[in-house]
This record gives sequence, structure tokens and C-alpha cells, in this order.
Amino acid sequence: MIFLLILILMIFLANLPWMTTNFMLLFPAKKSLPIIILEVILYFLIFRLITYALEWSMIGSVHNQDWQFYAALLSLFIVSSSPGFVIKVLWK
Repeated sequence: MIFLLILILMIFLANLPWMTTNFMLLFPAKKSLPIIILEVILYFLIFRLITYALEWSMIGSVHNQDWQFYAALLSLFIVSSSPGFVIKVLWK
């Protein structure tokens, strides 16, 4: 069940920059592609902090991860943001 909630959270956070007009939901800004990419990376860091806290609370420790794990997770996060990209850019 928690795995499904983590996937839903990842898809939600990955698509949030494409669906909103404010930067990080707080600051009104005219969003261009570099700002959206920066926002996707910031939401990835927020997602990783949430999953780190969940792993710490459920297991009691956090497994050591190398750079390959983070590269694969960031790639999965970027692929998860593709529905927002299609709706915002390609269907425009």
C-alpha cells in the first residue's frame, strides 16, 4: 500500500510544475522551460526527502545508495512528468 502511495506522490509532484502558473506554488512568475526544469528538480529533491523520512520511520535506518540509484530515480521522475509536458507543451 505504501508503495502505491509513493508512486502516486511521485507522479503528482513530477507533473505539478507543468500544471501550475506559480513557481513552487508560492511565487507568481511567468514560467519558461528553464524555470519548469528547475522546479522539476526541486520537486525531485522534496520527493527524495519525503521518501528518506518514510524509509527512516518504517525501517529505522536508511540503506546506503550510490550515484546509480539517484540517476535512475531522477530519470524515472522525469519520465513521470511526461503527461504534464504533453498536456502543457504538445497539446498547446
